[in-house]
Amino acid sequence: MRISDFLKRYNLHGSLINNVEYDSITKRVSLETELCKWQQSDYDESKDPEMIDGFIVFEDVTYFETDCVKDFDADEILEVVLISKNQSSERAKIVTDGVNIIIIEAGNVDWYPL
Repeated sequence: MRISDFLKRYNLHGSLINNVEYDSITKRVSLETELCKWQQSDYDESKDPEMIDGFIVFEDVTYFETDCVKDFDADEILEVVLISKNQSSERAKIVTDGVNIIIIEAGNVDWYPL
């Protein structure tokens, strides 16, 4: 799905990024994430865990940048902002409490729980 649709579907605030991998050959960025399930609209307190492990995977990546001040180690996502879009891709900025900033432009993104 497009990044804008992903951000409407998933609330990433408070989720944790444990690792970031970029593959320039496959044009793919993978964020190993502990998603705050309790922040999601489909959360059922009686049966769902508060956090769920998985990967946020961006595909058809045309731009990737991180200022990676330190390695990602349970960095809490403070903000995700859509900063530009065109017909084939959209660009988002992710800011974490570990003072890391990620900027990704991609055609698709999705959540893959473990």
